Amino acid sequence: MDIKVAKIISTKQLIINAGKDQKIKLGQRFEIIDYTSFEVITDPETNKKLGRIYAVKGNVIVSKVYSKMALVEAPYENSLFSIQTDLNVDPKEITGGLPAPSLNPIKVGDTLIKTN
Repeated sequence: MDIKVAKIISTKQLIINAGKDQKIKLGQRFEIIDYTSFEVITDPETNKKLGRIYAVKGNVIVSKVYSKMALVEAPYENSLFSIQTDLNVDPKEITGGLPAPSLNPIKVGDTLIKTN
C-alpha cells in the first residue's frame, strides 16, 4: 500500500491514509518524497541502472494513530527551545493559515516512505 497525504491541517500537521490497520505506530518517521524529481543512479563499472533516488519534500513523525489514518507532524529542531519546523505545504490545500508559497510544496496525494 502506498501511504499518501490525505489532508493538510497546517504547516505542521498532516493526515495520512494509513493507521493501525496498516501497522502504523506512534513515533514512526516518514519522508514525503517527490516522485517527479529524481536522479537515476548508474553503476560506474557495469553502466547498469541501479535505481532512482527521489527528492525529499519533508520529514514527519506519527503523533496520533487511528484505525485507518494517522496524524503526522513536522519534527522539532534539536535546540534549546525545541522549535517545531514548518512543512513546505501547498498553501491552497491547507485548512488553516497560509504560509509563504515555495517550490515543490507538499500536496494531498503525496507519497510517504517509512524511515525508521
